[in-house]
Amino acid sequence: MQGCTTDNGAVFGRAVVLEVALGCPETPPSEGDWQALGAGTSKGLDFSPNTVNSDADDTGAWVENIVTNADATISFEGEVRKNDKLDQFGFGKLVKYFADELNAKPIRQPTIWVRLEVGPIEFTGYMVITALTPADGGTNDLVTFTVEFKVANSDTVKVEQVTPDVPVASVTVTPATSTGAVGSTVQLTANVLPSDATIKTGAWTSSDATKATVSSTGLVTRVAVGTATMTFTTTDGAKTGTSTITVTA
Repeated sequence: MQGCTTDNGAVFGRAVVLEVALGCPETPPSEGDWQALGAGTSKGLDFSPNTVNSDADDTGAWVENIVTNADATISFEGEVRKNDKLDQFGFGKLVKYFADELNAKPIRQPTIWVRLEVGPIEFTGYMVITALTPADGGTNDLVTFTVEFKVANSDTVKVEQVTPDVPVASVTVTPATSTGAVGSTVQLTANVLPSDATIKTGAWTSSDATKATVSSTGLVTRVAVGTATMTFTTTDGAKTGTSTITVTA
């Protein structure tokens, strides 16, 4: 049907995401600075550890090895459509940035902050662009691209284990009912489940503010004789819980 809402998340790389941010190595990006590079089709992280060994091992028969450094490399493949207007950094902006850095006098290194999730870990670092390859996508509108990054500043590298978000399953409000005279108050409490839900915030609303109002913290004030329903709606999942407020003279 014409005019229906379309979810383009899967098409534009919801599952395959590499984020970038402009800036200098001394100042890590704020959360609002990060943007998806583009519609990803594959991603990879290779630590490429270098090792040395010694055959002259006096403690056993096995040759012992030690890691001396790691040449960490992030690779990313994606696609871009000429007329896409997505909320992302964009391949075109990356190419322009790369060219501008090389054209600068004196030349500047095309470095950028990069953040990538691979399984249960998140890799963040200030990196230099070491490969940037657009390719024919088979149509005039679609272009595939490959980009590669290597560490430019070792002090910026962070590898952290990602804790999965726990979604909200339900919410109840206590007390479920309350009766009182005009002018009295009652404090409502939202009980979000499961107890370890990542985001427990939400908003309070009143079905009839002429009978009773509710503050952002769940404090109800009875205004006039009648009834009103107070509703708490969770930020995560829009789950709702209610309490019926009765106001007497």
